[in-house]
Parts: sequence; structure tokens; C-alpha cells
Amino acid sequence: MWNRFPLLLRALLLAVAVTGTTTVVWGVLIQSNLRFSPGLPWAAVIMAAFLVFYWKFLKGWGWPQSTSAARRAGLRAEPLSSSVWRWSLLAGGLGLAASIALFILSHRLIRWPQPPHSDLSLIPVITLLPSLLMSATVAGIGEEAGFRGYMQGNLERRYGPALGIAVTSIAFGLAHLTHGAFVPAILFDIGWGALYGLLTYWSGSIVPAIILHSSDDALGFIAAWKFPPTAPAPLVWVTGPDAWLWFNCALVVLLGSASVWAFRRLGRTHSNSPESLNECQHTAAGNQSSK
Repeated sequence: MWNRFPLLLRALLLAVAVTGTTTVVWGVLIQSNLRFSPGLPWAAVIMAAFLVFYWKFLKGWGWPQSTSAARRAGLRAEPLSSSVWRWSLLAGGLGLAASIALFILSHRLIRWPQPPHSDLSLIPVITLLPSLLMSATVAGIGEEAGFRGYMQGNLERRYGPALGIAVTSIAFGLAHLTHGAFVPAILFDIGWGALYGLLTYWSGSIVPAIILHSSDDALGFIAAWKFPPTAPAPLVWVTGPDAWLWFNCALVVLLGSASVWAFRRLGRTHSNSPESLNECQHTAAGNQSSK
């Protein structure tokens, strides 16, 4: 029955199911924690244990054994050599830094809506900080496993990397419509999806993307906690260009160019690494599951 659905629909449903499971479980835990015992960060502890077992399941552990190989191949979480690790983190980190610089620059070019301000002062720090870090971890693991693992991997094997990354990134961006329907924000989400998709494709694993995704979200959550929203910066069309604007422009170009160079090095390093052969073997297993 499952195999009668079109591959695109199956891949999308897998992404929603894998990502949604972590989101729903964490949402129930953190809401219960804040409602009944905000002074004790038990939700983060339980969620950490859940993620360990959930990760093992997605990697092929547990019942049903008939889907073990397909789950492992779909997750795309194989170990990487030290050289691939270095270039993955460098390429992805530079790309992420360039996108953040562009994000900051965009606030001087167009008027962004003010984000809603959540008063976190009533939550004890002993609970708030672990909860913010766990929220970032849940997003990194759940979204990368669902979108870059199970969805993009299936589409790559059938339609090639370009279309697989493009379709997955669009789906990833649209999945963030729950944050609002502001078009520039959706385009940035699509762009970040493409960055993580390229990183997964060129490294052969979702693990570097998980680390960067979780780290970026953690920094963003902590920044939102420590630095409440202020008055928006004046648009360049009103004040004219200044030194800070030109610095941001130069930063986008330099970091973006460095990221392209690092991604090229990553691609060459991965193609010559032992895990590239393992990836081919798991691709064959994944092809069986997508038929």
C-alpha cells in the first residue's frame, strides 16, 4: 500500500512524520514542565533520553527488523573521516556565517515585521537555559533527519541531487510558515534548507548539518533571550549607505566566496574518502525501499 503512493508524497510524509514526532514530544514535555514545575528542568532530561532512543531507531535499531536497513540508509548518518569532518564544518560554517550577514543586511534594505516579544523573565534560568538548548537540539536533529535525511535522500536517488535539494528546501521553507507568511523570511528558510542540503550531499551525512543547525538555533534563542527586540534599523533608502552597510556587503561576498571554495574542497575530499563507497552501498539499499 505504502509503495503505491508517489515517491514525492512518500518522501514528504516521512519528513513530516520524523520531524513532527520530535516537535510534538518536546512541545508536550516543555509545556508540562513550565506549567507544573518550572523550577526543575526535567523536560530537557526526559527529551534527551527520548532523542537517544529515537536516533537509534532511525538508524535501524529495534522493531520492525524488516525496515532496519531502509531506516539506516534513509537517515544518512554514517561516520565521516576527519578530513571530511573538517571541510564539512568549515564549508557549512562559512556558508551559515555568510547567510547571517546577508540576513542582517536585509534589515537595512526592507522593513521586517517586529518579532513577538516573549517575557522569559518569569522562567528560572536553571530551567530556561537547558530548555533553549534542547529546543535547538530538537530542531537540528528532527529537521535534518526528516528533511535532509529521509526526504532529500529519497528524492536524490530518484531525481538527482539538484532537484532533490531544491524540492526539499522549498518544502523546508514552507514548513516554517507557522512562523509567519513574510515572503523574505520564507526565502531565507529555503536558502538555509539549501545550505544544509548541499552540506549533506557533499559530506554524505546529515551529522555536520545537525551540528551547525543546532548551534545556529541555540545562538539565536540565547540572543533573543538576552537581547530583546529593539527599534528597527533605518532603511538605507532613507539614510543613505554608511560604513556599516558596506562592511556587511563585503562580509557577505567574502564569506560566501570562501564557502564556495570550501564546498569544492569538501566535494573532492568526500569523493576520495572510504565513506563514499559505504554511501553507494546504502544508496542501493535505499533504492529498494523507494520502489
